[in-house]
Amino acid sequence: MQKVQFKQYNEGEVLLFPDRLDSTISENHLVRIINHTVNQLDLTFLISTYSGGGTPAYHPRMLLKILLYAYCLKLYTGRKIANALRSDITFMWLSGKQYPDFRTINNFRSGRLKDSIHTVFKSLLLLMFTEGYIRLEEYYCDGTTIQADANKHKVVWKKNSSRYLEGVKARIDSTLLEIDKLIKEENERYGEDDLEILGKADSTRKDRIQESISQLNRIINKENSAKSKKSRTASRLKNELEEADLRRRIYEEQEHICGDRGGYSKTDPQATPMRTKECQEDLRPAYNGMVGSENQYITGVSVHQNSNDGTCFKNHMEQMMPLLPDRPQQVIADAIFGTEENYEFLNGQKIDALLKYPSYDKEQTKDFRENPFYKENMPYDKENDSFLCPNNKQLIYTGEVRVTNKNGFVSTLRNYECRDCAGCPLANQCGNKRQQGSNRTIQVNQNLEDYKQQMRQKLLTDEGKRLMKNRSHDIETCFGDIKQNMLFRRVHLRGLQKVEAECIIVAMAHNLRKMNGPNAKEVASRA
Repeated sequence: MQKVQFKQYNEGEVLLFPDRLDSTISENHLVRIINHTVNQLDLTFLISTYSGGGTPAYHPRMLLKILLYAYCLKLYTGRKIANALRSDITFMWLSGKQYPDFRTINNFRSGRLKDSIHTVFKSLLLLMFTEGYIRLEEYYCDGTTIQADANKHKVVWKKNSSRYLEGVKARIDSTLLEIDKLIKEENERYGEDDLEILGKADSTRKDRIQESISQLNRIINKENSAKSKKSRTASRLKNELEEADLRRRIYEEQEHICGDRGGYSKTDPQATPMRTKECQEDLRPAYNGMVGSENQYITGVSVHQNSNDGTCFKNHMEQMMPLLPDRPQQVIADAIFGTEENYEFLNGQKIDALLKYPSYDKEQTKDFRENPFYKENMPYDKENDSFLCPNNKQLIYTGEVRVTNKNGFVSTLRNYECRDCAGCPLANQCGNKRQQGSNRTIQVNQNLEDYKQQMRQKLLTDEGKRLMKNRSHDIETCFGDIKQNMLFRRVHLRGLQKVEAECIIVAMAHNLRKMNGPNAKEVASRA
């Protein structure tokens, strides 16, 4: 039997000439891509946030490198990153054997980098544009919900706050009436030299509360005996009024925080209850991340409190336009983005739009095309400005109405009404939701209809079909990589600005991972 031999090793061996840290790191390793890329970024604004004096600070370029590399490796907490700096040779090489603790990493991420992240992202996009990774010929846009770092059981709902507030106001008014009665009795007993009846018509509820408390205190002090009936009544009313007023202030504050949202989380007040793809059964505190992409590189990121992608689009584009190295030639997005406001915005920016409108897919069906009761299929008489229903009756123009959405955008709707629908044999088919005896009415947004016609012509072309098909492949691949491969399904910071900063870091990490892929530039050039 042969003797078993093992290679000798000594974990405590001291080398006269130690190996370089990067001697075992391959030339095409991701960490080298990150190091090379970040070295080329313009971090002037980030560096300018530091003031001189005191202990030398860790270089922001080094901290940015380790943050991006950590996010590429699915390390999202400061403690895990700090541990990796002492145990992973790639982190050691990237940091130059410097070991910032988790507090330093967290403070940099949620502090200085938060305020400078847009300029850093802009610099990366410029580098990618210059080196040919992106060309900004297309801008595929979509949104995705990301769970907030917040407790789902500590949600404040606006409808509940409003209901509770109305109840508290009713209690306050009832208490004030009782106080008025007590003051009147005191006036009859002592005269009106230092007490006056409350409830003036021009006084607000808040003013009355403060005046009432002052009057109650004077009544309490005027009574000689603490056990007197009036003194006990005044004390009780004062306590009830103060308690109710406290609750009023709480509910008013909750309504103020909600704004036009349906609710918020107490853990992160800027997070909004939304339905996420990971959890469809209930609403959880989350943010809406709007993303733009090209060649599966993320070229735009913004975070919003509104779950409706369509209403966030304009704000997203306004944030991204100053960051992009060049104006995108064409914006491609799904049906939820096909609104008059978004069409108007892109038209004003001289950007070609390919935004599918909500009813487009339905219009392509046989049932829709053969249904004569849809307003889209009713013959229009331009000379008389009227529509002709299937029963050969005219729907006459009756006036306009202006509608304002949550963003303040005003749409003009033209109203048309049939002269007489009485006894129509097609009434049940024409509009079964109408009240019996009422005439058929329709509303037409002519400006939107013009835009829809333009989109319809583009979408039916081979190029339009190709772009819409590429949209799902391009943008959804980015979401898939971030949520499935990078396992980033929940943010780790709180507050809208901090969450947006973290999402941009994730987007940069995604781009760097893809830049490290095989033939990245060649793939981009063929796209």
